[in-house]
Amino acid sequence: MIRSLRRFLCFSSPKSWEPTDPTTHGTEKVEDAIRLRPDGRTIAQARVASPCLEGLGSVQSRTPSVSPSSCDSSTQTESTNASDGETRATTISTVIGNTFTPPESPAKPTSTSRLNTITPYTPILQVDGSLRAPQVTFDGYGSYGGRFAPESIMGFLYELTSFFEATVSDPSFWEEYTTFQRDRATPLHMAGKLTSLAGGATIWLKREDKNEYGSHKTRNIIGQLLLARRMGRSEIVTDCASAKHGKFTAAMCARLGLRCVVVIGADDASAQEQDVLEIKSLGAKVLTARTPSGMGSLRAAITEALRYAVCNHESAYYLMGSPVGPSPLPTLARTFQALLGEEVAAQMHEAVGRQPDALVTAVGSGSGAIGLFRPFLHDSSIRLVGVEAAKAAALTDGGLGVLQGARTLLLQNHDGQILDSHSISPDMNLSTVGPEVAHWKDSGRIEISTATDTVALDGFRNLQHHEGILPGLDSSHAVAKTLDLAKELGPVAFLLRVNDMPRGY
Repeated sequence: MIRSLRRFLCFSSPKSWEPTDPTTHGTEKVEDAIRLRPDGRTIAQARVASPCLEGLGSVQSRTPSVSPSSCDSSTQTESTNASDGETRATTISTVIGNTFTPPESPAKPTSTSRLNTITPYTPILQVDGSLRAPQVTFDGYGSYGGRFAPESIMGFLYELTSFFEATVSDPSFWEEYTTFQRDRATPLHMAGKLTSLAGGATIWLKREDKNEYGSHKTRNIIGQLLLARRMGRSEIVTDCASAKHGKFTAAMCARLGLRCVVVIGADDASAQEQDVLEIKSLGAKVLTARTPSGMGSLRAAITEALRYAVCNHESAYYLMGSPVGPSPLPTLARTFQALLGEEVAAQMHEAVGRQPDALVTAVGSGSGAIGLFRPFLHDSSIRLVGVEAAKAAALTDGGLGVLQGARTLLLQNHDGQILDSHSISPDMNLSTVGPEVAHWKDSGRIEISTATDTVALDGFRNLQHHEGILPGLDSSHAVAKTLDLAKELGPVAFLLRVNDMPRGY
């Protein structure tokens, strides 16, 4: 199926500072590192120097010595190991296919992991367009995930877990959700010129660029904002790399009567000055952030948004834009984002009478992947392909560690120090990836490749020149892989990819 120009589908046989008045609309710099005290203990026993920072940094048995943060007390983190239970996933990608007849060639062998034998996904989206309360599960992370967080917010995380489970089981919640999400289903587009260029499987695009402000995270943003309002929270803090996500969150907060704080990397903010001004014009306060090494990217934004939420835990709700952070944050994101893959499944069935042979999507933090792939995860006959930025490839080059509240894969050196990443796309420029996507990769359920900046720019031009579509630079990373996969699958297959709006939209 297809998502905004950011994702692809294929078918085939995220300086200490003092909280400010949330009503003030300005841009503030928040540029302190989150640092940990060495103690030589295992990950589950790690201690952090401050309740405001605890659990947010990289933690390993050989954690390096660093100076304490600005928050005063030291508290022990809690580790909640994720189980190996049922996993369901959705990702945005490109769909390829030329026929309604299943390919004659046998399905490609896949991993014998439990991911391939789980119970089929039960959709939230019904045939008549209504939404049904899902069966809530917090497992599916294998040895990844967990809850590495300061005691100051542990109570909130427990409350959020039980409140989320009860709320999404309430049909009235989904009735309210529908009033905001109705008519937001983005179209599926058959990329005829791209298909001819590949000379193989039919390529379909999921046009997430048609969402308001061009954000592919609208489903998750709407769901969590409604959840926060029901919890009685009046302030929302969120992270973003591409400002389009910040604009949509600010707009929705204005409609729901919620205060909004958007945290964005300092470099990303400088590159999107007009968009940052639009976020503030929508009533949000903007904070900028940098990592200890000086990078003003998504990693810094996620870290500082977590810090803000910890230090303001009695009033603020952290709307995690990515499927990262301590449990249950990744589960919240995947529950709402999976509606993207459900739309793809319904649209593909209507368009070609069957599901795609392969789905392709760009993978940064994994928000596109957990949205598009989840509804298809149980079907081993469908290939799920993710494409990382070559210099931000946590799945390809990363190692096990704890960052921003969860155990996952991250780019790090031999001493456990987090390495900087690079990508021409702000959404792909991250040193880590969501724990569930890391589990899928280790299990062998998803295929992972990388693309350089040059390859991504070529992909942008291909969509621009052949389909008249201006994709997001993250989506552009998956174009070349989509074309190669289309050739490999042949003319009897269907391939899907997702598209987002370009940076600066």
